[in-house]
Amino acid sequence: MAFKPNFTDAHLAGDTVVVSGASSPEPAGDIVDIRVVLAQGERVDRGVVAVVGENWNVHIPAGGFVAGTATAFGVETRREHSTTITWAEQVDILAPG
Repeated sequence: MAFKPNFTDAHLAGDTVVVSGASSPEPAGDIVDIRVVLAQGERVDRGVVAVVGENWNVHIPAGGFVAGTATAFGVETRREHSTTITWAEQVDILAPG
């Protein structure tokens, strides 16, 4: 794997927080699942990436999340060697517009 997955963006969009990320595309078709947990203060929620690939988005219910710093946790599962990668990063949730 060229690099570990990472978060690239987080923004409020209507009734969701869209968290975006990037994963290594190699080997092609290897990613089975990506799940994300977002935490900000007492608010914690999760989402599952609908379409996995090199670049991805997950929609997490926005109720209670506000623009500002949050912590995102990711779990990526791959076919090769049944690999599971976990990571955590601070993200800045951006306000709409």
